[in-house]
Amino acid sequence: MKDFDLSRPGVTPEAALRELNLWLHKGITPDGPKQVRVLHPDGAHSIAAGVDAPITIDVLGHAGYYVAGMNQHATVTVHGNAGTGAAENMMSGLVRIKGFASNSAGASAHGGTLVIE
Repeated sequence: MKDFDLSRPGVTPEAALRELNLWLHKGITPDGPKQVRVLHPDGAHSIAAGVDAPITIDVLGHAGYYVAGMNQHATVTVHGNAGTGAAENMMSGLVRIKGFASNSAGASAHGGTLVIE
């Protein structure tokens, strides 16, 4: 398991988010971690957007706009609320929101499963 804390001291939330998304796009290896936890998301936008790998991502808190947008193959669970466009343009995989999802959740999805509890 790999943790990404978006509220690390001395690092801006934006820089921490860029680090997370860069790792999700280019850092996943076949022998690497298969589960990621996003700590203290605090409503950040575009968490786990564009993931194209079979990995499990747990967002432990509220997510902003476009969480898990353009998802392919990943299983993403938001343990909180999600803003506009959650799982927007999803192709495959599973996105689960364990809270409120704002408008346009799953908009233009072509596959996959979106569950809003």
